Parts: sequence; structure tokens; C-alpha cells
Amino acid sequence: MGLSSLTRYNLFIESGDLIESGEGIVRFRDYLSVKNMYYDSARLLRGFEDIINNGERMPQMEEYQAMFDRNVKEVQNLVFVHRVTNQIQQQMSKKMEKEQSFSNLFKTYFKYLLKAIADYQEEVIETNFIEISDDESIRTARKKTFLSYAYYDKGLTQALFYYFWRRSGLLYVNWMWDGVNNHSSVTKEKLEEALKDSNQFLFLRTTNSELRIRGNNSIRQWCAWEIGNFYTKHKEEKYYTSFYDKIEPRNDILDTFRPMKEVVLGEIR
Repeated sequence: MGLSSLTRYNLFIESGDLIESGEGIVRFRDYLSVKNMYYDSARLLRGFEDIINNGERMPQMEEYQAMFDRNVKEVQNLVFVHRVTNQIQQQMSKKMEKEQSFSNLFKTYFKYLLKAIADYQEEVIETNFIEISDDESIRTARKKTFLSYAYYDKGLTQALFYYFWRRSGLLYVNWMWDGVNNHSSVTKEKLEEALKDSNQFLFLRTTNSELRIRGNNSIRQWCAWEIGNFYTKHKEEKYYTSFYDKIEPRNDILDTFRPMKEVVLGEIR
């Protein structure tokens, strides 16, 4: 684990369990497809996060490919496997053609694995997501946390919603509550209202930033606006996700933030 107790593996397993329980806070067209998507995603990830978080020796290509192949045997959806495998192979081939030598090959493979899983999850969720159940009643019944995310990842953000829900909290994820809205002024008004009503603020960082590999690690303009807006209303209770950090990130904007370690009765600790 990073600075928190969270892993994607555990989040995905827990999300599948919650859907299987019939809790029904989120309505889907096909519950089985979404449930199996989370379980299969966790199966593909088994062991990879342990290597990152335990500070073990970075494995050679043959080693992590063998681990992936073992995981594949447990996955039920073969279409999912083929999609993820092909996407990783294409991305790795492009990188190896572009760069004659590079470090962190395992981390690069892991990043592409997360991206391929996220892309497939997004398709499944967009096809099946309907709405949040009992919208008005749950908005005011629990401690509310606003999620600001640096990249689009519906599978992970929905899994975080489930994580908070099981711990008596409410995570505001704008695409789940309000859907896609192309009118920026309306979206801004809704976000400002949600920020005002929130007790806590959680920033979902990019994979590049957490793994400390090259890429776009900057905080996007919209996130910076959300952070600044929340700060004018609430000086404290600002947190960021930390799946794979060994040390706290250095970032001027996040200097006043703390890593989210866990959630207890809706409160981030």
C-alpha cells in the first residue's frame, strides 16, 4: 500500500461484493455485467500492486508477463482479456520503438495495464449506468466528500463512491450525480453548490504522479479551480489519494493536503 490502506484490487473486489449483495444504491441496466467487470479487473491486477507497494525488486519482463498470464486464467470474460492484452501490447510496442533504452519497464507495463482496465470499465459503466437511487434523501443523510479527479476513470471513481458508502459516507462524483453537461456555466454552478455542501475534499491523483514516471503530472485547470473554490469555503479537510506513494508528493497546490489513509463513519483519516 502507499500512504493509505487502499488498493485498486480491494476497491474492485469490494465494489463487486456490494453489487452482488443487492444493496442497489446505484442502478444499472445489467448488474451482472458491472459486478463481473469489477471482479475480473481485480483478478487481472492480483500481485501487481503488491510489487509496487512492498518495495520489492522490479521484476523482469518474463516474470511479470508470467504473473499476468496466471491472472488471465482466472478471468471469466475473455473479450475483456483480449482487449486489455492487445491494448498493452500496442502501447508497449510503441514505447519500445520510440525509445531505445528506458527504465521502469515494469512500472510502464503496470501503467498501461491500469489504463486498459480503466478504458474497458468505462465502456461497461457507460452502457449500464442509470442513476443514483433515492437521490435527495441520501444527499443530506451522510457526511459529504467532494471528489476532484485529474483524469477520467469511471470504474475507479465509482469504486471510491462504493468505498465511502460502505463506511457511512457520501462521495460526490459529478458524473454520477449530474451526468455529462456540455454547458460549462451550468456545470460550474452545480459544482460550486456541491463544493459548498461538502464537508471534505478528495483529490484523485494521476497514475503518472503516483508512480513517479514521466508524463503529464500537472494538476489540470479545472481541478485547480475546484481546490481553490473549496479552500474559500473550508480551510481544512483536504485530502488526496495515495495508492502507491512511498513519500508525500511535492506540489505547491497539495502542500496543505493530507493523504487519505482510510474512511471511518464517513470521515477521512
